[in-house]
Amino acid sequence: MFKWIRERPAEYDLASSGVAKIEVKPADEPPVEEILTSLYKISPRELALTAGAQEGLFLAFHAVRPKAVVTVAPEYEPIWRLPGAMGVRHVEVRDVWEAPLGPETVLVFSNPNNPTGRFLGRGELWELADEARRRGAVLIVDIIFSDFVTDDLGGLPLENAVYVHSTDKFYTSDYRLGWAFGDSRIVEKIRVFKDLANPGPRDLEKKAAAALLSRREEVKKRNLAVIDKNAAALLSAFPNAIYNPHMPIALVEVGCDDVAFAEGLLKRGVRVMPGTFMKAPRAVRVGLGVEPPPRFAQALGIFGEAFGNCRT
Repeated sequence: MFKWIRERPAEYDLASSGVAKIEVKPADEPPVEEILTSLYKISPRELALTAGAQEGLFLAFHAVRPKAVVTVAPEYEPIWRLPGAMGVRHVEVRDVWEAPLGPETVLVFSNPNNPTGRFLGRGELWELADEARRRGAVLIVDIIFSDFVTDDLGGLPLENAVYVHSTDKFYTSDYRLGWAFGDSRIVEKIRVFKDLANPGPRDLEKKAAAALLSRREEVKKRNLAVIDKNAAALLSAFPNAIYNPHMPIALVEVGCDDVAFAEGLLKRGVRVMPGTFMKAPRAVRVGLGVEPPPRFAQALGIFGEAFGNCRT
């Protein structure tokens, strides 16, 4: 997936799952740790800073050291590839509620899901976390898209659970800072592994993140002004697209080889993400947050022409 993005430039970017970059200058805001503990209603012991959400996933995995990992499909590629990269038993299910949970087992998933946008609310997360705790399992949840779909971020179940996030996607900028929070026993191990593998973050990164997080309401208004217009245009053209309101991505079934379809679009200047990379074959993920509505409409026209040819 990342190789696809790096090696295939295009005039129109409908492959990225984040938003257009935000210019930010590090400022003297409250410490980022203070902002995050307040946002999620957690204690400092339940928070660790990381270089990004993916580092948080990697460190959480090492902190738990599971013997089996359960993922869902479709799912963000770095999540479903993690068990194989770490050499542990991997079980794949179609829904989190089908996960075979037990001792030394971890259920790893994105919430909202990337690429479908499916979102488990706080009540459902509590139900799932309670079941995992009763069976001795652990949840590791990538919540990097949560800011798009809810403003109520606190009160998540913390026992036997870890959540990872970063300033990417919702706060995309030239600076990045991530965080993991949850069960204090796991978070303490994450901090130890972070210091061993990649000490940081630096003060400049922490100040830039604090400046971004302090502008959350302003940033959300700016993001949704683009995303909602682009989503309306996409759904008007493709009413069967899989989409959760306010998410910066949608999944469109194309009915043919999605990689070949995406390669054909690249030749016409439009980049989308093949669904195959996320266990969603014969579909493509369309990014809604980068291109402003006039340019998105132009790219959507090209997409529609290619879609018609694909279906025939």
